Amino acid sequence: MKFLAKIFLVVFATLLITGCGQADNQQRQVALLFPNPNAGGIWKQVGATCEILMREAGYDATAQFCTDANDQIAQLKEWVAKKPAAIVIAAQDTGVLGEVLADAKAAGIPVIAYDRLIMHTDAVNYYASFENNSVGEFQARYVEEKLNLKSGAGPFNIEFIAGAPEDTNAPLFINGAIDYLKPYIDKGQLVVQSGQIAFKDVATEGWKKENAQRRMEEILRKYYGDGKSLNVVIASNDDLAEGLINAEEAVGYSGAKTIVTGQDAGENGVANIKAGKQTMTIYKNPADLCAKIVRMVKAVVEGSQPAINDVTNIKNDMVTIPSYLCIPMIVDIENIDVVKN
Repeated sequence: MKFLAKIFLVVFATLLITGCGQADNQQRQVALLFPNPNAGGIWKQVGATCEILMREAGYDATAQFCTDANDQIAQLKEWVAKKPAAIVIAAQDTGVLGEVLADAKAAGIPVIAYDRLIMHTDAVNYYASFENNSVGEFQARYVEEKLNLKSGAGPFNIEFIAGAPEDTNAPLFINGAIDYLKPYIDKGQLVVQSGQIAFKDVATEGWKKENAQRRMEEILRKYYGDGKSLNVVIASNDDLAEGLINAEEAVGYSGAKTIVTGQDAGENGVANIKAGKQTMTIYKNPADLCAKIVRMVKAVVEGSQPAINDVTNIKNDMVTIPSYLCIPMIVDIENIDVVKN
């Protein structure tokens, strides 16, 4: 009997130690889920940066990228079953994650939305991004200064290229620019020859530059032939800007040089600025945002309140989400060297 009792104690202790080890491992595991990096943007850089910073902070984290929304849902379901310390997710499609995130909430897993605000759910605990309304406004302010609009200069022709309808940030970017420039449009200093200004008309499926190029080729052929100038294009990211650049080359555009905005300061965007093809971009340093994410994860794992700077303005269609918003930066040829790709 004594021998059996000893065996029982050894087995019990082993199970207890193993269970503690599994619990500890779960408290160090963090899911990092990102969109398809081949669809545009700088997601590979973002994923690598977040992975490095998370591991430096002592967490077991490997960035995962999806091929499409269904693939990301499958990845998310796998992680919910593992019960990690936290889930950090930049949604491929911000409108389809509600059901699986409800499972995460039921399992007590904190969810932090990265950059893209997730809709149709109350299961997002925190949100970290840049001030996305400021992105479009910064682009617009840059154009305002370059064209001397405050002094009444004009008229100048302008067109807009927005991002994907499934991305909740896309309307914020373009509307931030349009809202700021609207007084100049109303005064006739800026003229949208195509008449396309509503988000549904200027949105670009999948953020794909080939889709932006196709639309801009049509606009250039119809409204800017015979040397008529397209003075400004507000493009919501660098891939869309490149779509405009490619469209001008494809149709043999011969008007005045176009001021072209962008966003992300990705490798191609930086190269196009240095080559004089793109005028400016908005730099959202991944290291800044990923550092905030790491601090958020650390806080929720330890049961404390993460640092946030907005508790009222970030709302999906169900709840207000406590958020931290970083400030983006205007970059052009004068300060392009600040970008670290």
